[in-house]
Amino acid sequence: MKKPEPTRWHRRKYWINALVLLAPIWFLYASLRPVFPPPWETKTAGPITVTPSPHDEGAPYQHDGIRVKDFSFRFCEGCSRGIRIASANVGLAPASPTDVEDGLVHGQGTLQEAHVPYPARLSGNERLWLSVQTWDGALHHIDWPLR
Repeated sequence: MKKPEPTRWHRRKYWINALVLLAPIWFLYASLRPVFPPPWETKTAGPITVTPSPHDEGAPYQHDGIRVKDFSFRFCEGCSRGIRIASANVGLAPASPTDVEDGLVHGQGTLQEAHVPYPARLSGNERLWLSVQTWDGALHHIDWPLR
């Protein structure tokens, strides 16, 4: 008895299975090597020097009912020990770090991060504000234009 000739599907299904098995390897590789946007300008206010960097180029997203965007803040060596509390926000004016729940800068060491709240609508004049209170009670505000 003669074997039936394989159809196009039978010949290609092995390649499709191979691609399905290789897909998780590709996604694992991509997740272990993330690409971040370049950091913004380094600025100094009082004893604090900081460089912000967004986690991605995407738009703000909804998080617990508010629009936020993730930022990293790289403080100068030893600066983070002098910080009592820090918060970040996007708007026309800085928010006091003691009055906000959202936008608190958290982490350990020189690299810290925050879920920075964004207003529902941007007028074009908003800035990224970082408000830092040191242990001596001094309040410092640093701002960057939004890109």
